[in-house]
Amino acid sequence: MSKILPFIIAIALVVAAGVAAEKKYESAPDFTLKDLDGNEVTLSELLENGPVYMECWDLACVNCIAELDALLPVYDSLKSRGLQIVALSVDKPSDEARVRAFVKSKKWPYIVLLDQQQKVKKAYNIIIKPTAYLINMNGEIVYTHIGYKKGDEKRIAEEICRWLPAVDSIPPSEKEK
Repeated sequence: MSKILPFIIAIALVVAAGVAAEKKYESAPDFTLKDLDGNEVTLSELLENGPVYMECWDLACVNCIAELDALLPVYDSLKSRGLQIVALSVDKPSDEARVRAFVKSKKWPYIVLLDQQQKVKKAYNIIIKPTAYLINMNGEIVYTHIGYKKGDEKRIAEEICRWLPAVDSIPPSEKEK
């Protein structure tokens, strides 16, 4: 029996490793919202172009704004590999003009969507702001980030990089964009 036990343990470890490799992710609820220009934007269509890092924010959330500001260098360095950042504003309809002016003053290059009825916020069960989700191209939530403190953007960037195509797999014409 003592010679069989190490063999059984080894098999159990191999099986456990196989199960861990097949991690199942939660599907991200699809949605369509208007951007600041009034265009309808659908999550599933965005995912055709690359993974999406979606952050729920509003004008009163200082940490949300700090995180979106801190992500600018991350976005600039990874957008050529397909990264898209969606800044999901959950401000009230009466604040739309203020949101527009604020985003314009910040010069955020992100896709800013208006979730004025908070349908997406509810679909994703967002309670605390900032809350962000990294959604892979299969429409799965592969990373969740709640709250923000200075330096978190490094961890966020690491997670995003895990889901971006390798630089070698991007055609030369796309790298130049």
